[in-house]
Amino acid sequence: MLLGAGVGVGAEVRGPGARVEPALENAAVLGRVWGEVKYAHPALATGAVDWDAALLAALPGALAASTPEALAATVGGMLRTLEDPLTRVVRDEPVVATSTAPGPLSRWVGDVLVLDLDRRFANVDALYPAMSALEPELARARRVVIDLRVSGGDAATWAEMSLGFLERSLVAEELTAPAERFRVYSGHPVQWGPSSGGYSASVETRLARRFTPVSGTPKRSVALLVNARTPLTPLVLALMSTPRTRIVAQGGLDESSAVRTRTLPLPGGYRAVVRASELVFASGASGLLADVTVPVEADEGDSGPAFQAALRGVRSGTMGTRTRASASPSRPGSTLPIVSTEALYEDPAYPPEPHRLLAVIRFWNVMRFFHPDPKALRDWDSVLPTFLGPAREAADARAYTQVLYTLAARVHDGHIFVAEQGQPLRALAEANAPVVLRPIQGRFIVTELPAPEVTRAAGIQVGDEVVAVDQEPVALHARRLTSLLGASHDAARAERVASLLLAGADGKHVEVMLQGADGRLKESRLPRSRDFLPFLRPPPRDDAPWKMLSGGIGYVDLRRLRAESVDPMLTAMKDTRGLVLDLRGYPQGSAWALAPRLNTRGATTSALISRPRLSAGERLEERFPTLLPPGNGPLYRGHVILLVDARTLSQGEYTAMMVRAASGARLVGSATAGAVGDTTNVCLPGAVCVLFTGQRFETPEGQTVQGVGLRPDVEVHPTLEGLRAGRDEVLERALSLLNEATAR
Repeated sequence: MLLGAGVGVGAEVRGPGARVEPALENAAVLGRVWGEVKYAHPALATGAVDWDAALLAALPGALAASTPEALAATVGGMLRTLEDPLTRVVRDEPVVATSTAPGPLSRWVGDVLVLDLDRRFANVDALYPAMSALEPELARARRVVIDLRVSGGDAATWAEMSLGFLERSLVAEELTAPAERFRVYSGHPVQWGPSSGGYSASVETRLARRFTPVSGTPKRSVALLVNARTPLTPLVLALMSTPRTRIVAQGGLDESSAVRTRTLPLPGGYRAVVRASELVFASGASGLLADVTVPVEADEGDSGPAFQAALRGVRSGTMGTRTRASASPSRPGSTLPIVSTEALYEDPAYPPEPHRLLAVIRFWNVMRFFHPDPKALRDWDSVLPTFLGPAREAADARAYTQVLYTLAARVHDGHIFVAEQGQPLRALAEANAPVVLRPIQGRFIVTELPAPEVTRAAGIQVGDEVVAVDQEPVALHARRLTSLLGASHDAARAERVASLLLAGADGKHVEVMLQGADGRLKESRLPRSRDFLPFLRPPPRDDAPWKMLSGGIGYVDLRRLRAESVDPMLTAMKDTRGLVLDLRGYPQGSAWALAPRLNTRGATTSALISRPRLSAGERLEERFPTLLPPGNGPLYRGHVILLVDARTLSQGEYTAMMVRAASGARLVGSATAGAVGDTTNVCLPGAVCVLFTGQRFETPEGQTVQGVGLRPDVEVHPTLEGLRAGRDEVLERALSLLNEATAR
């Protein structure tokens, strides 16, 4: 199944600012909430929740929702599959502070000391003496009710500060607060195949806090009166962990002040609240449960059910049957945190509609959270609803695949590769013709003939211009490919288009119309083979990857130089005045052996790396240097020049960074591809995986490389005239610079 000529998704996908039908906007809202839960909620760390299934079940409701209320109900239904009361849909309503004058700060009801902390103070100077005055009463109290039912406004802040002052007085025995546990991502873990990035997912547990009583503090029974606005401080949570404490909740127990949450706006004044961390007690249990829960509208006074339940609890010594297990039922399956692997839904290759929408939603969220270069995601918010329509309407496997190619190409990243059933760019390039093309002066020009016996018979020569492919004008053919191929910048995209311009079905010939140097048109029919795919084609070979040029200058083809050949090469070049290192292509891993032998500057750092760090759903950034390896041979001290252009990609760019950091090498040519940083990937329904850059590289001086490339010190572009004359104008300029430098 190839993406045939004349069929392009680019025309079907609406551009930024175009109106998207409400059903798709609703599905996008659902997809954003789904992604927030997927990468933040603790329940998804064990693999016990089928979160894909929750989205698939909710999508029809979102598409059909005609009101904000209906959409909110659909989102809420999806969230309820987590069985977590904190993760829910709420409506924005103003919090109105009550104007009732507070009662006394402390009072005795028989043998029970009652502290009412729902109050405000003029300033902290007024708070401290008020709390200090409570210490003598607390020292003799055996039964204490602490009313933490906050009325609104800033009362919660004052209650929290009050508890801080009372910390030592309230604790009657050594207590340990629960620890906070949350999920952490260091980049996006690879879903398919290997990666050198070391990306990981983990669960982090913060150190718990321990509270020690003042010597001589009596043992006591405590009841905590709480509501949804109560600040659940570490002290309150520590008190909750002991069987001597009774918890009475008015309107329910809300953990949101004790854990981290993520909030997403929904239409109509609704919000989705998503848990991003959980509490873990010393026993290993998690969650909070109240002993007694009364309706939120119940009487809050002394005769009300909440206060009476608190009195009964501290007087009877019966602290209820509450366990600290969880507010949610236990789930079957492993409780060991695991790195989830995305379900591929491999069969069929043309997934049903909900799975096609899942593919777009999954990819969009992975890029949103884990792509290291924000500049690569231009207008990303609008991309989700824009692409849900074409995915929904895709009539067959080919149309669905085109949607994914076009979606991936919206990420400005030269590492973007779509792989189907493990084969990169399968829908675009099963095989290629034995001709290497490059964009030169706005045209697609033949620059190499890797199978000269085939192309000679077809009359093709270096310097010929492609004007049509399979009877289609080359501009139209290239435009379609442009919409399907990702790249960091325009020059790099043109190189990718050129490399696949003649690609197509394996075993099928391609008809090419070319124009020679004499202006005549010629038609050629060329066979395609997998051997000529750009990512499978071996580099050009001569006798050795290095040679001596005139004037005592050495030339090294880094596309062919292997690590084990670095020492012999430098031995051969030790007396040269300068080296030209040709990086106009993909290297063979020689940089780690080569750069230390060129390190005349004593450099230690070759690059600065930044990668996304997702902590409890919050996107942060890890930043660390990567070091040059130590050398174990004599240094080469001659001048060094690197030849680069948009074919200098990924490891090629890092090689240039290492060599330049070590030797101060000058770059000659044009900007590199701007895609450097170990790849990772995301897999989508239909057994499609998309590779992308996993971390961002900068030079040791902090100059950005991802997205823009390394800029040359001396910019030189090949010309059609020079190519046809057999010249390498970039190399010529490098040799001129070396001769100037060594003549001084």
